[in-house]
Amino acid sequence: MSARHSVVIRLAGESGEGVISSGDILTQAAARGGYYTQTFRTFPAEIKGGPCMYQFRLSDEPIWSHGRDVDLLVCFNQEAWDLNWDSLGPDGVILYDITEVAIPDDYLSRARPVRMEELAKEIGGSLRAKNMVAVGAVTGVLEFDTTPIEELVLRRYAHKEGVADANIAALHAGSDEAADLKGRYPLVPPVETEEDRMLISGNQAIAVGAIAAGVKYFAGYPITPASDILEWLSVRLPQVGGLTIQCEDEIASLASVLGASYAGAKAMTATSGPGLSLMGELIGYAGTAEIPVVIVDAQRGGPSTGLPTRTQQSDVLLAAYASHGDTKHVLLFPEDPYEAFEFGAQAFDLADRLQTPVFVMLDLDIGSNHRLCKPLTWDDNRKLDRGKVMTHDDLESGKEFGRYLDVDGDGITYRTYPGTHPKRGVYFTRGTTRDAYARYTELPKPYVENMERLLKKFDTAKSYVPAPVRTESSQPANVGVVYYGSTAPSMREALEQLEASGVHVNAMRVRAFPFAKELDGFVSEHDIVFVVEQNRDGQLRTLMLVESGFDPAKVRSIVHYDGTPITARFICAAIKNALDGEHGTGEDAAREHVKNEVLQ
Repeated sequence: MSARHSVVIRLAGESGEGVISSGDILTQAAARGGYYTQTFRTFPAEIKGGPCMYQFRLSDEPIWSHGRDVDLLVCFNQEAWDLNWDSLGPDGVILYDITEVAIPDDYLSRARPVRMEELAKEIGGSLRAKNMVAVGAVTGVLEFDTTPIEELVLRRYAHKEGVADANIAALHAGSDEAADLKGRYPLVPPVETEEDRMLISGNQAIAVGAIAAGVKYFAGYPITPASDILEWLSVRLPQVGGLTIQCEDEIASLASVLGASYAGAKAMTATSGPGLSLMGELIGYAGTAEIPVVIVDAQRGGPSTGLPTRTQQSDVLLAAYASHGDTKHVLLFPEDPYEAFEFGAQAFDLADRLQTPVFVMLDLDIGSNHRLCKPLTWDDNRKLDRGKVMTHDDLESGKEFGRYLDVDGDGITYRTYPGTHPKRGVYFTRGTTRDAYARYTELPKPYVENMERLLKKFDTAKSYVPAPVRTESSQPANVGVVYYGSTAPSMREALEQLEASGVHVNAMRVRAFPFAKELDGFVSEHDIVFVVEQNRDGQLRTLMLVESGFDPAKVRSIVHYDGTPITARFICAAIKNALDGEHGTGEDAAREHVKNEVLQ
């Protein structure tokens, strides 16, 4: 067969069989070999056992998503086939363990049995090398040079005598097993380029950004898919003079972080939806007491425990209005690991400048999956912003200090760190109502004044948060689309496909809440605006309608919420169906498309 520019591969089996590590090895080797790659993986919520899957897409050209139709399906057990056969492309090939899997007769012509367990026992004396046999079979089908894989294996098992040699032998044996399919999906060799690229997850990138910004304290409780941040910082943060603590729960974690921040340390925590729910009261306290804090929310499927190991954008409304009473919070929406790094650092500047909680809204897709991005770079001359902080000299000179006194008219007041001055700059920090000088009061006037000031501060935040990114169609368009976060890669492909089919759409990627004024202009310029997101209820659309007062008939939802990443094909079909009037013209069309796509 002729060489291909792109191949989608899916490995599937039971947790503990090496499915995820197999995917990691192949992805890292491909990236080291010069290929572009995007990944997506699922794993069970159980501690041991249960189905897992690792899908990755390789290309010699830039790609933006992990792909849709599977070209090569590798089944470690029968459940892997039963759960994944319907993802095969029309000419997709199957590799399967001959002792574990039975393939229906209709598919045998494009299936190849591999002696995964048998060869693993023969070569290594146990089943541990089964996954390397599978990796070898994949390299055979792709005609992929195994040298980068061998280098990775030698590096990984350098401290274990004989293990690396056994794994490399299993790799070659697997490649020989698929000899009759050799070259079935040969990839075009990558073009040599001087461009540097980094394979990294969003969780790792945001932790790097936090360290670059000077974080000194992290407290958290393990929760999928945010645990990587706690684990990564537990090793790295002490190396730069910081401290990482695992607390007994999410409530204690945030309480601890608020204490550290109040004392003057840059502090953060990371969690997911259930943990964010527990933090609600303290989030409100941080907002009203005006204590800076960075909260990373790696979103997953909900409600309740929901889909703990799947991806969604399901916490937008929860984070925006977290806690009781009239509260609003700043949200940042990174699109990839590089922006997770940038926003992970910027969030600290914003939290200090605005003296408020700032949420970085990751999700499982961005946070846990590895993506290629440009190298993370940091300007050592960059000045970190601690906001309005009165120094000892300021207080000594007699400057008036009222902890909640707005002297600049932007809603942001001045604060002091504990111990700044022996007599001045002291104030009570409380969650109850108070006046501009932090004195307790329940009188209506100071309460209303303070609530209005907090609203003014939120409005001021619009000028500080990352601006939206606009993409213009090649021809004038009366249709617009708004999207954010992890929908970006598939949206980018969808825009190209829509353009090629004659459907012209302008796009705006929202990167923060509160919304910038550019969003108002974008919506007003178009007859129809679709909001593409990965939750059932169209949460960003709801936020847009509540905060900006847009016409609900004009702003329409395209929603995807089965726990897998949205695809360009899904977006294109949903937009075309809605424009053609199929199943209605707005949210009904998009929701009907979900049902047809997923449930049938």
